[in-house]
Amino acid sequence: MKRITVSICCLVAICLHLNACRVAQVLSTQYSQNIASATYGTEANHPGVNDGNLETLATLPAQNERNFIIRFADVHPVRKIVIHNGNLFRFAMDYLNEETGEWETFDTVIQRRNVGDDRAQAEFVFDRLNFRTKMIRVTVTRTVDDMVVNKIMAEPGDKIIDRRTTIAGRYYPHYRIMEPSVAQIREIEIYHLAEK
Repeated sequence: MKRITVSICCLVAICLHLNACRVAQVLSTQYSQNIASATYGTEANHPGVNDGNLETLATLPAQNERNFIIRFADVHPVRKIVIHNGNLFRFAMDYLNEETGEWETFDTVIQRRNVGDDRAQAEFVFDRLNFRTKMIRVTVTRTVDDMVVNKIMAEPGDKIIDRRTTIAGRYYPHYRIMEPSVAQIREIEIYHLAEK
């Protein structure tokens, strides 16, 4: 009797496990191929952004405005974006609204502080997205390599972060200026839902 009970329990456990795996497979989200890849006719302002190789590094010059742009051949639905990071610390994710012709921000990112031995968070995942667009833009506002310096007088073209009046408790009016560095991304992947 004991053997029969144990056998039945094991059989029920195996059946539940197999059914749970099948249900999980049915309920999981199935994504398309990476539509950001250059093989699908997608263009980028730097070829390293969508060449399919995580070893290449797409870079933008050290300027106050640094934007990585992906342009699809056609308007596509977007459900998930993965950014393999180089040195981005703060950035905004935008898409071009086809109806209004305006850029719309769907997420802003500040890197986690605790990234272990790495200087920058290795990967950012944006999922549960639901929009259609022909262009995606990553607007970089800060990298881990950007420097912040103090200046008594701001010069034309300086990116002023803050204006302060004291240093170490003493009156000393000054500007905090960001000196930008090169922005780097390894790869951008973009997906929509797979067609069944």
